[in-house]
Parts: sequence; structure tokens; C-alpha cells
Amino acid sequence: MPLPQSLCVGGPVMRASLLQVPAVVCLAVLAFASCAHEAEEKIPDPGFRPHSEYAPAFLEALETDAIAVYPSIIRTVDGTYYSAESQQKIVSLLKEKKIAAAVAQTSAIDPGALKGQSQWDIFQNDMRTIAEQLKSRNSDAAYSLIMEFLFPPGNQSVFGIHCYVLDQQGENAFSFLLNSHHKLFVDANLSAGDSSEASRAILIDKAAQVGVTALLQQVKAPEHQHTVRREGYSITTQKISTFDTNVKRIFVIIKLQESLIPVFMHSFEHSLISAFESNGVDAIVKITPKEADALAESGNEVEMNGPDATMHINVDPLYRRHKDGRQAIVGTEFEASLTNMATGQMAWHATGKVDYIIDRFFNRRGYTAHEGIRKEFAWHTTAAIVRAFIADVNGQKSVPIYTVTEDRQRHGQRTD
Repeated sequence: MPLPQSLCVGGPVMRASLLQVPAVVCLAVLAFASCAHEAEEKIPDPGFRPHSEYAPAFLEALETDAIAVYPSIIRTVDGTYYSAESQQKIVSLLKEKKIAAAVAQTSAIDPGALKGQSQWDIFQNDMRTIAEQLKSRNSDAAYSLIMEFLFPPGNQSVFGIHCYVLDQQGENAFSFLLNSHHKLFVDANLSAGDSSEASRAILIDKAAQVGVTALLQQVKAPEHQHTVRREGYSITTQKISTFDTNVKRIFVIIKLQESLIPVFMHSFEHSLISAFESNGVDAIVKITPKEADALAESGNEVEMNGPDATMHINVDPLYRRHKDGRQAIVGTEFEASLTNMATGQMAWHATGKVDYIIDRFFNRRGYTAHEGIRKEFAWHTTAAIVRAFIADVNGQKSVPIYTVTEDRQRHGQRTD
């Protein structure tokens, strides 16, 4: 049953945005997420907030800068709607809790077509679309806040809350998501006794309160993250939920920035497969350019292979500029996220950097990373991700993963 017109700014305006995706696809996405079993282990953290380098600036600006609050986005199998009532509730609560100077914006943000195979996919896709729209808008506020509520079939409960906090450039400043893994979410009991308009309005009101409460706790609480610095790389990880058993089969989807593809790609693919399999994890790896829609292209392959988890990895070159004006690739910056296929929920997230030749680049005139060093970047990136994954998710110590040509040749690990 569609949501009532009172929940739509200017009437039922958002159905058109879903025409790019067949209704059955939207139904499958939301139905799958809603049917995922509730986690036995409830996380005390107020939602999962992926690491952002812009978070410290946001926290410092809270007392002085304004936040523009947009109408809330309601995602259902029937369509996408806006809630001005929820927006006003959020503005009121932000002012009451003195989190920030909140200002209501009358025009809504179109999140585009509903896409993704899990809540994490929806969260990422919608944040990217919202960010692009915000870039074209003029706002006096330093930050923008948009809440998004996900409904399963029937519209009588909420199975996910997204809070997008972006800066004027559309960068993620403090965004996070909530679901049944989080105690705050479960304790709120976000379900309605019937399908009436009044019951759904109350449910959305409660969801807005949960979202603002989580934001307040996120602002006050430190991040539960683990950072490892080893020779050659650093990686920061956050475990969101646990698996019932160790991950034995994984499907890895990698997006590479174009300049890394010629030398880096094959070495990264082979080293990842080898490193996972050495640790008892059967790995299937698919690499695409960063501009490609890897989710759409890989959906059928993931389903056919039936992995325990999917891992999405984004890798960008790390550039540095020498004082003489030269710019060169001196490493990589990467992000990895793991989704539990049984629940559709994100289970683990990591961000990191490979930067071990920076000193040589600055101290040796004319120094650049040759082809062999580029391959080592791939091996260091592999070592960072797989070692952290095996320790955090499977609870084991990783077998040795060698990161220089001589060691790999000596121990029989591929160097191509």
C-alpha cells in the first residue's frame, strides 16, 4: 500500500524517479533486506559510520556553522516519497538537543533509482546521488543533512535508517546507517500495529527520533576502530557484526582508478586470490574501471557462485608533488567493505594507505615508481586487506603474505 499523500512534499512526486528500475527489482532489494534475520548480537554502537577524513572538521564546526535539513526520504516497494513532517521533527530535535543550528530547506533531494543488493549498497549509491545534487545547489549552510527510511513490503516497519551529513562540496562529513544489528534501533521497535496512515506517520516520527538520537551519540562517542601500521602500509578497520562461522568463500569486486590498470591490475588480482586461498578462503575476483557499474555487472555472478560474503574494494593512486613540480604515484589509497550474504548487512569496513616510497620520492632527485614498485604497491595493498580481514572477521592470524619480488620468488608466490 502506498504511503499517504501527507508524507509527500507537493504530493506523490517521487514515483517517476523509480521508473529507471523495474518494480520487481526494487521489490527484491527491499524484500531481501527486510527478510534478513535479526542479528543475535546487538552492537551498542549508535549505527555504523564509515570513516571520513572530513569528520573532524564537521565536529569542530558544530557550534558555529548551520546545517540545512532537507525533507526526509521514504523508500518503499511502491515508490520513493518525501516527508516534510519528519524534516520538521528533525529540525526541532536538533535545536532542542543543541547539536547544531538547523535550518529547514523546502526543496527535496531526489535520490534517484533504488539500486543495490544490500542496505550498504543502497546507502552508498544514494549518498553519491545526493552528493551530486547538492553540488548544484546554493546553500548558505556549511553542511546538509538528509534522513532516509527504508520500508519493507507492507510499510508497517522500518528496517533501515540512513543519515547523510555532507559538506558544501558533497563530501561525506558524518554519514551513518542503522539497522537490526544495533541495539538503539532494535530497542526503538520501529513497527506499526496496522497499515493506517496515522500509524505510519507515527512510525516515521519515531524513526526520525532514533536517527537524531544516533547522531547525538555519534557526535559524543569515539569511534570503535582499530588501526594497524606496518612497514609499507597503514589500515584502519571497523568490525560491525560477526559471522556464524568463518568466511570460506568470498566474491571480491574491485574498482580501480584508470591509471592503476596497466601494471597494477593483474598483480593485484593474482595476489588477492593467492592470499585468500593461502588462508583457506576460496576467492573469486572481478576487477572493473572505477567508472563502471560493478554492482549491476556482477549481480548474476555473485548469485551463481553463492559466496558467504562479498567484498567491495576501491583503489586510487596516491599522488605526491615534489618541490620541483613533478607529480608521481607513490602508493595507493584504498577502501574495502564486506557484506554478509546471509543477512545483506555490512559486516566489516577498512580504509588504508600504501606509502612506503614517499621518502625516496622526496629525497632522491628524479625518483619515480617503476613497474616493479607498482607491482609491490599491489602486494602491499593485498597484504593490508587480507591480513586485517583474516584477523578481524575469521579470528585467525594470517599466513605470511610477501610484498617484495625477491621474497615472493623465494616462497613461491606469483610476481606477475
